[in-house]
Amino acid sequence: MSNQNTRYLSRSAAPKYFSDIQIRAFHDPNARHHPGSHSGTILRTVAWNNLGSRIATGGAGGNVKIWNPEKADVRSSTDLKGTGLQTTEKVQWDPTHAERLASCGVGDSGVVKFWDYRTAKATQDIKTGGDNYSLSYHPDAYVVAVGRKDNKIKILDLRQNAVVNTIDEGNDTTFQTTFSHNGTILLQTHASGKIVLRSYPSLEIIYTFNAHTAGCYCLDISPSGKYIATGGNDALISLWDTTDWMHVESGEYVHEIKANYPAHAVAWHPSKVGSSFLGIVIPIYRSV
Repeated sequence: MSNQNTRYLSRSAAPKYFSDIQIRAFHDPNARHHPGSHSGTILRTVAWNNLGSRIATGGAGGNVKIWNPEKADVRSSTDLKGTGLQTTEKVQWDPTHAERLASCGVGDSGVVKFWDYRTAKATQDIKTGGDNYSLSYHPDAYVVAVGRKDNKIKILDLRQNAVVNTIDEGNDTTFQTTFSHNGTILLQTHASGKIVLRSYPSLEIIYTFNAHTAGCYCLDISPSGKYIATGGNDALISLWDTTDWMHVESGEYVHEIKANYPAHAVAWHPSKVGSSFLGIVIPIYRSV
């Protein structure tokens, strides 16, 4: 999974490197916060496309909105309407195409919609038969893994427009699924705190390890493929070496960016020093 052509930023160098970062806030005046529960959070997911030229967000009401990172005015954004969802839990861009993306969530028999941003219309939809909470593209963009609320993972094939395989995780809730950069491994995070690695396309379990003492909510693979970062309910963010899956470290303070809004999701720009996170307002961090 590793790409050796990567430079790493030391802790001592980070403050100088990030000193020019500025905040650009993207505000949707039509969005309303629904207090009282996590499910009422207006924004639930954020994703950059593969060129870093568009940002997709989704949340309560089933809304999916596409933002231009160079223009903070909501009038420069595009709404993708007709998701058929009560809440959009996940948006993900096609890794091979900067204008295509997928969305899934709660409602309408668990429909997964595939969109072309240029027309603002859905090009395809596949129903999984239940509420969906996670979505990840295979690198070839023909296959998508979707995690359902009932702990089943559905493998969708866009060429067949159908569910082609199902993984049943029993009583251990799956919070996230992610394909490795080369597409040969499907990684899953679980409520038990473990991470499961499955060979793809066989879906056979090849490795399991306990990443957290409580639920493991999220996972991201470094651009180099050498490390994965995991976050859990035990308030730890841990780094793991994919060479032997040994724990590297639980993180070290590098730099802090202060904002006035809570963060519900985070996404790194694919090539620049910049990130976005979700609250009622979407601050976009950029280096100038």
